[in-house]
Amino acid sequence: MANESALTSPQRLAALHNTGLLESPAEERLDGFTRLAAQILGVPKVAISLVDETRQYFKSASCPTASEPAGWYPLEGCYCQDVIGRGSPVILADAWNESGFSDRRSNVRAYAGIPLRTANGNVLGAFCAFDERPRDWSKRDIDVLTALSVAVMSEIQRRIAERSAHDSQLRLMAERTLAHAVQQQMPVGVVVAEVPSGRLVSVNAQMTEIFRMPFKPAADLQSYEWTGFDATGNRYSALEWPLARTVLTRETVRAEEIRIRRGDGSDGFIRMSSAPVRDSEGKVVSAVAIVVDMTDQREAERAVRVTDERFKFVAKATNDVIWDWDLRTNSLVWNDSVETVFGHKQNRIYPEIQWWRDHLHVQDRDRVIGGLQAVIDGGGTSWSDHYRYRRADGTYANVMDRGYVARDNTGAAIRVIGAMTDITERSRSEAAIRFQAQLLNAVQQAVVATDPDGLVIFWNTFAEKLYGWAADEAVGKPIEELTPSPFLRQHASEIFERGAAGESWTGEFLVQGKAGKAFPALLTTSPVRDEHNIVLGFVRVSIDLTERRNLEEQFRQSQKMDAVGRLAGGIAHDFNNLLTVIRLNTEIIMEGLDPTDPRSEDVKQIRSAAERASSLTRQLLAFSRKQILQPRVLDMNSVVSSVEPMLRRLIGEDIVIGSNCTARGYVVADPGQLEQILVNLVVNARDAMPQGGRISIETQNAELDETYTSEHAPVVPGRYVMLAVGDTGVGMTRDTREHAFDPFFTTKEAGKGTGLGLATVYGIVKQSGGYVWIYSEPGQGTTLKLYFPEVSSAAAFKTGEYKIMAKEQARGSETILLVEDEEAVRGLTSRILEKQGYRVIAAQHGREAMDIATKEAGHIDLVLTDIVMPGMNGRGLVERLAGIRPRIKSLYMSGYTDDDIVRRGFIEPSKSFLQKPFTSEALLQTVRKVLDEG
Repeated sequence: MANESALTSPQRLAALHNTGLLESPAEERLDGFTRLAAQILGVPKVAISLVDETRQYFKSASCPTASEPAGWYPLEGCYCQDVIGRGSPVILADAWNESGFSDRRSNVRAYAGIPLRTANGNVLGAFCAFDERPRDWSKRDIDVLTALSVAVMSEIQRRIAERSAHDSQLRLMAERTLAHAVQQQMPVGVVVAEVPSGRLVSVNAQMTEIFRMPFKPAADLQSYEWTGFDATGNRYSALEWPLARTVLTRETVRAEEIRIRRGDGSDGFIRMSSAPVRDSEGKVVSAVAIVVDMTDQREAERAVRVTDERFKFVAKATNDVIWDWDLRTNSLVWNDSVETVFGHKQNRIYPEIQWWRDHLHVQDRDRVIGGLQAVIDGGGTSWSDHYRYRRADGTYANVMDRGYVARDNTGAAIRVIGAMTDITERSRSEAAIRFQAQLLNAVQQAVVATDPDGLVIFWNTFAEKLYGWAADEAVGKPIEELTPSPFLRQHASEIFERGAAGESWTGEFLVQGKAGKAFPALLTTSPVRDEHNIVLGFVRVSIDLTERRNLEEQFRQSQKMDAVGRLAGGIAHDFNNLLTVIRLNTEIIMEGLDPTDPRSEDVKQIRSAAERASSLTRQLLAFSRKQILQPRVLDMNSVVSSVEPMLRRLIGEDIVIGSNCTARGYVVADPGQLEQILVNLVVNARDAMPQGGRISIETQNAELDETYTSEHAPVVPGRYVMLAVGDTGVGMTRDTREHAFDPFFTTKEAGKGTGLGLATVYGIVKQSGGYVWIYSEPGQGTTLKLYFPEVSSAAAFKTGEYKIMAKEQARGSETILLVEDEEAVRGLTSRILEKQGYRVIAAQHGREAMDIATKEAGHIDLVLTDIVMPGMNGRGLVERLAGIRPRIKSLYMSGYTDDDIVRRGFIEPSKSFLQKPFTSEALLQTVRKVLDEG
């Protein structure tokens, strides 16, 4: 294989590419050599192969019977790379049988290649002959190839020489062009004169700019057309110019400043330097002059002098502390205000910049010095900063410092002049204003200030929240545009007149914010006056009344419900006493009638009507929250799962009911009442979907925070268990939602609803300490969410099992103290108990019962008392009896009670209770149960 280092040699590859032969057009002279060799040797192919590091290029190929023209070919299987690697001829009679070549997989068997070597010894490729048959190469064949390779290399060397000469000529032209271009583009004037004649050889464009006139060819020194004057005002002669002196003396003239008369008649200033130019033998052949325009610098220096004079006058006239820092000497001078403002006497001030630095507050020093230095180093011209500066008495003044950086014509900073203003008092005032603004932003009311024309000049943070406009959006705009209100437009003149008179105006109205939604607001507008009683503007303080209106509406609704509830509860109480008498009498009558007696059916109708009336009174009591609850600690999920089968029987086949109960924890409630709630809600949902639909029941835990409770009065923050019943029915309008809990309000057809379903739900939930909310829109279905307070443990109450007694009531012989203020109820109850064997002592009220208990010598086993009675109520009676008869048992009965027991929503779980109206069976079962308890 080829020598890899020889093949990739940078010198060889550079020489190869320098020939310019790669990828060049065919050349007859080189093609003639390959044709001649092919004819003499009688071989199918002869080529001039130029080899780079990865492939070979046939510059010329004579192959009349082959298919390989000139061009690039891969090195794989190529023997020319071996010529490069060896640096000597490679002769192969039969490559297929030659060691080191037989594995090339080339169709060439006979090969003879002669190196094409440059004068520097770099092998560019090979002059080679090929044959696809074995061939014994003769000495004559090798000599012919060698001779022709020399001729080929001579032609290549000629090409290299011509290319080099052409490149040198191009470089020379480029250098001349570049030199001329550089001369023309230089920012200074350049003039070249011939020596010794003084003829102007070259004048660049900048000279025309400086002298403001074109330069004509000048044959000698006397022909120059420029005009100049020395420092005394004398005009320069032709031979006094620095360029002329260099032409005459062959010596350098350095930086001579000259006032010139320019072509437009104005004066300018230049600095001219000139020097001789020598050839390779050291002979002076020309002179060159460099001309720098100094006019602007002279003007700047003059301006600085004028400024210095003005500075001295200003320094004396101003109250500011003026300072001047010379950056070249580091000296710093102050005007006399440094003593009047800061108390520093001029004769005690060290006149260097370090004195200023030493008086900076230590917490400000690095920042201030760094900021000023950054402006100086960064090319800036102005600097300002606020910092604390030490006075002569050791206290610190708040100062605002401004500085101007003066620079020379090169851009270098040479001087900084500044002015310090004591803003201590202003800083205090600004701090007070900022504090006032912060106070106004902390106010939970929208505070807006306007000028007399109504343009906003202040807009606090709460105004941003209330109206939706950011302060930067609001400031500068008319207040009517930001808070449009028809009411304010109609009363604008009245508000302005009252403000002009120094009076405030307060009113409620509808206003819009950025979102365009109107809301009720309470606005107070007050004028702001100056010391001359001129109105400077107005301050408007406003609050959103939406929440207040909602709370007021909720309060009115609550009052309405309470009022109706009290009315319903009172009716139910009296009605229950009547129903108790009716139901007990029907039972007594039924006992005396034969079942076949036609009158028994009439009595049954009376009993049925009494039972329906009792159901109605129970709903009224539930709504009025005057029902006696018997609460237990319940798992809401268990209540839903136990009642769900019954609920499915209440709905039609075209309604799907599903539950998702994920709540954890317990609630305190009456299980029967919870079941009543679920029945009422599911029935309502069913009736709202006459075409079928879906009912969903859901439980989950809810944390009602202060944000929620602030919008849902009178909810108390805390943990709740939420019970939700939703449907896909017709939904409710806003008016329907507002009256949904009103008793006897219904949207159903006549005869299909009492209007007490949701009222009952509302009463039960409220009496259980919970809350209920309706979410509904027309056509979007309805969801009621009920929130019950969560309790931490099921051990909060001990719940007893209610044992069902046999139909045949056990007789008794105990003594019962019956206390009931309703005579009919008292008489019937006594009659039923005595008939069952009990000894009954009846009392009309609590005082009479206490007298009996005190005087009665025998044992009293049970007190059966109504809860609500004139004078002493039932609970008070039981508590006082316990004091004189500790072992007496108690049983409460009532249609409702308004004492403190029911206002808490329940009686003690350890106490037994009998709800009016009751049957004789319920009376006897409950009495027996209480007496049998240990």
